[in-house]
Amino acid sequence: MKIYTDGSAHPTNPGPGGLAIVVCDDNNNIITTISKQYNTIVTNNQMELLALLIVLKLYGKQKDIPTVYTDSSYALNTYTDWMFGWERKGWIKSDNKIPENLNIIKEYYELIQQGYKINLEKVKAHIGIQANEIADKIAKGEIKSHITI
Repeated sequence: MKIYTDGSAHPTNPGPGGLAIVVCDDNNNIITTISKQYNTIVTNNQMELLALLIVLKLYGKQKDIPTVYTDSSYALNTYTDWMFGWERKGWIKSDNKIPENLNIIKEYYELIQQGYKINLEKVKAHIGIQANEIADKIAKGEIKSHITI
């Protein structure tokens, strides 16, 4: 299973936002799409993090660990590296500030501690990877034929 995620604050950042998850089989055939829209003021980083959190909750306990692709360096670095150092330092960054989006990050961290797992990889945005392009469009609210949670 391959899963592509994206988050957006659109048309401004911060602004109204959305997130999208595109679930594919191993041959890149789309199985389903999942999205959530936010009419409140959010950032694209919040949406990127929330998309990964939702994937972890939905798919993180499966026998076969899914590979999840994000085009967000911020989300990738937060979840594969930074959060572990922040937790060791009492959720403080190297500049002695509290990380932004800490509520989302802590929830993700707790699930990892409970045994939830995904393989998280970076994919370049806007280079023609179909499922990633669809996730981008859904997150921006341009595609209407999907499941909304």
